Amino acid sequence: AWMRAAGAPRSGARGWACRAAGRRPEINRIERSRWADGVPERMGGHLMPSGEVAPISTSKGAGEGVFVHPFQYHGEPSEWQVLVHPSKDALYAGLADKVKACYEEAVARKGSFTIALSGGSLVAALGAVAAMEGIEWGKWHVFWADERVVPLDHEDSNFKGAQQAFLGLTSIPESQVYTLDPALPTAQAALVYEARMRGLGEDVLPRSASQPGMPKLDLVLLGIGPDGHVASLFPNKPQTAAQEGWVLGVTDSPKPPPERITLSMPAINAAAQVCVVAAGGSKAEVIQRLLEVQALPGSLPAQLVRPSDGVLSIFLDQDAAARLQPETWEQPKKFPRSQVPKPEVKKK
Repeated sequence: AWMRAAGAPRSGARGWACRAAGRRPEINRIERSRWADGVPERMGGHLMPSGEVAPISTSKGAGEGVFVHPFQYHGEPSEWQVLVHPSKDALYAGLADKVKACYEEAVARKGSFTIALSGGSLVAALGAVAAMEGIEWGKWHVFWADERVVPLDHEDSNFKGAQQAFLGLTSIPESQVYTLDPALPTAQAALVYEARMRGLGEDVLPRSASQPGMPKLDLVLLGIGPDGHVASLFPNKPQTAAQEGWVLGVTDSPKPPPERITLSMPAINAAAQVCVVAAGGSKAEVIQRLLEVQALPGSLPAQLVRPSDGVLSIFLDQDAAARLQPETWEQPKKFPRSQVPKPEVKKK
């Protein structure tokens, strides 16, 4: 190790002391400081371009006190499949078959079936399930992947939409349809909803082996927004990055109404089966982006849906599949996808 002896000149070999083995270090002892007010700050320091002395480092050590991006890239890929149907009616029929198959598998395995629904047009597909034979509705437990904090008879209520399109056509016990309490503040409504889920025995809602502490729902049904949001997990929001909690409160949804509750991403990814459902040409662009290599974690929440010990199925009609380009799905060098035309350079 090399060090400068105190008071030694700054150029040439003289004045450098070697701490090599077998030699005693040379020490230049200063009896009195040459600076009456102490050693100037800039002595041995660095100057910034402005001429000011660089501030003293406040680092606490490697990796300590540094910002960690809340969104991370995936590790191992999960199992997934894309199912394209020739029409919206065929899509709904295919989804109904999937729901019944998941029901039959869950009942054979543990005697009950847990499903989390989303709002919007997705519940319309479940009307076909209500007409199917051979279903014991008493074995169903219905939750919401997300719900708006509004009265249950409000037009924005996901429960109301599901009641009209599906639940009202079945004999699922009312006590097994788990609605939120709209009278509570959003954060409290989320906590109470999670507590109700936790209150179920593990014979009904077991815990995930791959994500300890998370519920293993038998099936989660998700729509997808043009911005890539699923449930009420929106781009670059803290709820989308959350790694703890089953149910989260949202008070600033970009879409009205602003107050909602939603399953967390870990709770979604702990499910045995997850289905993302999209129909219509307006979803074609976001579906292609969903399947591309992840470029900016968090900017497209649907890309974070990766069941850790389950299967992701993407149900599409022909219009929603119109822009699929499978040859680009594994090409990371193509991203980010923004392609700005280069200006033409005129040769002289």
